[in-house]
Amino acid sequence: MSFISIPMDAARVVNGLSRIGYTPSSAICDIVDNAVSAKAKNIYIRIEREKDAPDTRQNNVKEYLIIDDGEGMDEDGILKALTLGSPSDEYEPKSLSKFGLGLKSASFSQGEVLELISSKDGYNFSKFVVSLPEIQRRDTYGAEEAVLTDEDHILINKYLSGVSGSIIRITQIRKNNHPSIKSTLEELRMKIGAIYFYMMSKQNLKIEVNNVECQPFDVLFTNEADQHGNLDEHEWDGLSTCWIQHPDTMKIDTYSDVDAIIEVTQLPHPPSFDVDTPGSAKKIRDKYNIGAGNYGFYVYRNERLLSWAETFGIIPRDQDFYSFRGRILIDDSADEAFNIDVKKSQIHLSDEAQKMLDDLSYEYKRKSKQAWNHAKAVINRRAGQNTLVHSNALAQQVDMPEELPGVSETESDYAEAERRELEILETQKRKVLEMVAQSEEIDQPSLQNDEAIEHILQEQVKAVIAGPEAEEGDRIFLVNFTTDNVLWEPYYDATKGSCVRINRLHRFTRLVYENNKNNTALITVINLFLLQLAGSEKFVQKNSRYDIAEVENVLEHFRRVTTEFLANMCRELGESLPSD
Repeated sequence: MSFISIPMDAARVVNGLSRIGYTPSSAICDIVDNAVSAKAKNIYIRIEREKDAPDTRQNNVKEYLIIDDGEGMDEDGILKALTLGSPSDEYEPKSLSKFGLGLKSASFSQGEVLELISSKDGYNFSKFVVSLPEIQRRDTYGAEEAVLTDEDHILINKYLSGVSGSIIRITQIRKNNHPSIKSTLEELRMKIGAIYFYMMSKQNLKIEVNNVECQPFDVLFTNEADQHGNLDEHEWDGLSTCWIQHPDTMKIDTYSDVDAIIEVTQLPHPPSFDVDTPGSAKKIRDKYNIGAGNYGFYVYRNERLLSWAETFGIIPRDQDFYSFRGRILIDDSADEAFNIDVKKSQIHLSDEAQKMLDDLSYEYKRKSKQAWNHAKAVINRRAGQNTLVHSNALAQQVDMPEELPGVSETESDYAEAERRELEILETQKRKVLEMVAQSEEIDQPSLQNDEAIEHILQEQVKAVIAGPEAEEGDRIFLVNFTTDNVLWEPYYDATKGSCVRINRLHRFTRLVYENNKNNTALITVINLFLLQLAGSEKFVQKNSRYDIAEVENVLEHFRRVTTEFLANMCRELGESLPSD
């Protein structure tokens, strides 16, 4: 069988490589990988503007420069580096390079011309230029040796005087909606510390972006997790970083014999910081980089970040997972099992690895979401407590009416009202016993004698009936349960008079307290409104000429119906209801 050589259209191939999908920052980082592989200790990234215009303007980049003090290259090394598909035998074990295309594809994704200046001794610098227009003109791929310019000598003297290293210059930047200098600088400064975290921490690698040194950024904040220990999702207050999964080596793909180190932490819950220090939530979000697009798994290959906040279809797109941070560390032994794209910014798991990670993540997700929701509940309780204090303070300033205007009362009416009030108190006592008996802390045998009953009422009414937040003198109680799960329920106290138990778990209450937690006035008015409803019910029972039990049955039915109507309204309107 004869082999027929098929000519390659060099210009179209290079043009195709330039359309892989790099952003300026991802292209620069792909080139930085080469500097890291060359054992550079200092890497300088510079973005030069075209015109004297604000850095916020698009299409104003003159050139990109990546300078490193790595091992450098002689002429032969430069030509190998510029080859499409650089020889794999040039790469050391654990290299960050993979396909031998990164320098070329990254450079031409941004500009038409790539210049490479390098020296192995710090004195004899060689320069070669690869120009896309020249490739198109010659209809062949190649590089042209060039003479160092005055600008080149200035850069060499400033950054590489007497030391080996390389300078990459990308010029003739494409002006078709090219991102602004400001946006690229912000992305680089945010991501470089995470991408090269291990190199910057272990190898003292220093990377500057337009004269600002980047700092290593541990996306999992493991030092803080070490201080605070393991996550208890039922007690977490949202103010600390905790471990969900300590670093552990796992066989993530048994078929391909691929190991991975997996670790997961729970970052803080920003809104929890606003409770004591209003306005501090934004600082926490900025510090930990918490938000959409930043939660999930960070995949590192040979300790270089490969994929940023990857969910793999496993971590739901849900705000409840904003504090979830996972890290997966693999090496180049996983390359054959996993599909890694040319620009080294995304990874696709094998089917077996996907299933394995999905199984492992079940418990990670459960703990993270429960912890986040617990922190939210703590805030809502505290907000409710603060509002309850205000509501109860106002409630103490107003007494329930003993009679209504325009109604003439006789002595017999007063006597009947007093008798009915005693009956209401006895009925209330029986109801209290029923509610107390439902508490896990109370044994049925202890409810058999009057002395025990009185003692239990004194000890348990506050915890079971009024809720743990209630203070002496309060008449408005926010509780976790009511009879038939109604929104509000009257409670009558011989000393304080009419009180109200408000079901904090009812759909309407949750909507008011969670969606309007900063609207103290609204919550206070609703609290006082429900107190007056409860008081009016007792007034009707006390002063009505109908049988108390019949009146109470009607009122209970009214509460159940009203409660369901409100719950249905919340279900129907949902997010369209106003919030603060």
